[in-house]
Amino acid sequence: MNRNRLSGKELHELGIKWVYKHIKEEFEILSVNLEFEKNPQILAKKDGTLHFIVVKTSTYPDVGSLTPIAAEEIIKHADKHKAKILFAHIGVANADTEDKEEMQFPQKNGHYYINYTGLSIAPNILKDPSI
Repeated sequence: MNRNRLSGKELHELGIKWVYKHIKEEFEILSVNLEFEKNPQILAKKDGTLHFIVVKTSTYPDVGSLTPIAAEEIIKHADKHKAKILFAHIGVANADTEDKEEMQFPQKNGHYYINYTGLSIAPNILKDPSI
């Protein structure tokens, strides 16, 4: 294993910091949670509405995704707090190489290509009354 590669925790934190940097002018940030297994990562307000911002990060060629079980838990939690859910899917590539194989291994203190298209509204995929 290459010790210069970003760990899963470091990759996760990089994604959260990237999103925070891009939304801090638009939202009132109430809290940021860097713990890997905790959702949402960012709690924010905009126009008086509470928002749960879920950030998932992966490496090239993928972008972060949410498991159905985690989505179900977030939806229940958001409903309880009357919050809107927003997702940020982040992809990180090693920009210090042109080799597609090596691009999937971002390095510590390296340069990155970030695939981030902004926040997306959570689809109501789990609005099943039995949940």
